[in-house]
Amino acid sequence: MSRSLVFGMFFLIAAAQSGAAGDWTQWRGNDRNGVAADSPELLSSIPAGGLKPVWVSEKIGSGSNEGGWGSPVVASFPGDPTAPQRVYLFTHKRIQIRDVPKKQFPWLPPEKRVGMSDAEYAEYEAKRRDEDQAIAKSYIFRETIYCLNAADGSTLWKNETDSFYTRFPQSGSPTVSDGRLYILGAGGHVRCIDALTGKDVWNNRLPVEFRDEFWQSSFLVVDDLAIFLAGRLYAVRTKDGSIAWEGDAKTSRGTHTSPVLWQHDGHDFVIVNVNGNQTACFEATTGREVWRVDSEAGLATPVIAGDLLITYGNSRKKGVRCFRMTPAAAAHLWTYNGCQDKGSSPVVVNGHVFVQGEKRIACVNLETGDEEWRTTVDLGQPQYTSLVAADNKVFYALEGLLGFAAIPDEFTPVINAKIDADGLLASEASLRTLHGIDELEKQDQGAAEKLYQAKIGRQGPVVCATPALADGRLYVRMKNAIACYDLRK
Repeated sequence: MSRSLVFGMFFLIAAAQSGAAGDWTQWRGNDRNGVAADSPELLSSIPAGGLKPVWVSEKIGSGSNEGGWGSPVVASFPGDPTAPQRVYLFTHKRIQIRDVPKKQFPWLPPEKRVGMSDAEYAEYEAKRRDEDQAIAKSYIFRETIYCLNAADGSTLWKNETDSFYTRFPQSGSPTVSDGRLYILGAGGHVRCIDALTGKDVWNNRLPVEFRDEFWQSSFLVVDDLAIFLAGRLYAVRTKDGSIAWEGDAKTSRGTHTSPVLWQHDGHDFVIVNVNGNQTACFEATTGREVWRVDSEAGLATPVIAGDLLITYGNSRKKGVRCFRMTPAAAAHLWTYNGCQDKGSSPVVVNGHVFVQGEKRIACVNLETGDEEWRTTVDLGQPQYTSLVAADNKVFYALEGLLGFAAIPDEFTPVINAKIDADGLLASEASLRTLHGIDELEKQDQGAAEKLYQAKIGRQGPVVCATPALADGRLYVRMKNAIACYDLRK
């Protein structure tokens, strides 16, 4: 049996276990691998006049003040044929209630720390956090879970609650399982909501010291447990949110990466990046650690392909790494050093790993680690946003939508489009013509640049968010809304 057929069978079996094939029930899809299994045939090019969105939601803010960078998920309810398929998004925003004092200790990028010793910078950071915490009293904070009708984008319900200050907005993605939605709120609050009605089921606070921490890990639901990172690894019972087990505070430390499920010989294991440079395997039911490896993995979510583990680091030296797993240990097979990213996660399609980082996209042979091809993409500052795949195509939504064939022969784009202020998905050349930018540029370059930024440059997907891809529809978190595009052929 060919390796590609084995991987194809694995994805279909996993999809049947974790959710309906036309859903995207959690961060990175039903199987947390970025692949929409059993997808319909998708477009191989954008129509000449561009692709209009099927719908655009009500205004939903994003970024550091207006809602964070969480990604949408999509779920249906087979037990209730009258319930439409739904799109969910979690946001965390701040609302000013009084005058904000001027900052004395702004965040310093690395280039502005020159001349400061480690001790001096640590002291500066302590003062900065103290100041930020004091400034936070000028705001109130609110968490909102949006539930939209996947057919037309109308809002079915919102779950809004007062929240807490964090240094960066909470930006986890919801997980929907058995009609319930799970999310990690600010301040270490573990929340469960009825996915049909939007009513709270339970809301428990973890027994952790909290100051301004932000944990972006998304839940992995395994049977009656919801497993996630919040400073350390936790498993809570889905029935009431009580802690079933917790990892060691020193050896299971972690913040933003999300755990994945590995099933082997009828046993469930949780694979997760911990301690900044390691990946560990735990029994799902007990939390007992069974092995760990020095993966040098960053904030990316690990990828499971059969018994192979793919990790991704935030430097080229750390690179993409592949391990073969057994219940007793994991053996390193290869490392690819062609790119790096702070938190983007790869996808595995047809026996190849597709990975982006540093304005590069590469195709790597899963069996050998050999580079099949690598290309440079014309993007500003790509980071964190992850690849998704369906119908033997890989998609990257940043500043627009890039789609390419999941083949090892060469980089073969099928879609390379921007999104304008009206949500139209089209080639940049088409959009420039549509908005008269090229003609204006002949007369006034400054005015043309302003028009370009207003109509095209400042539009498009939110940086760091990743779209959901369900039943041939792409659900993109834009800067001020969610937009749905029908990519079916």
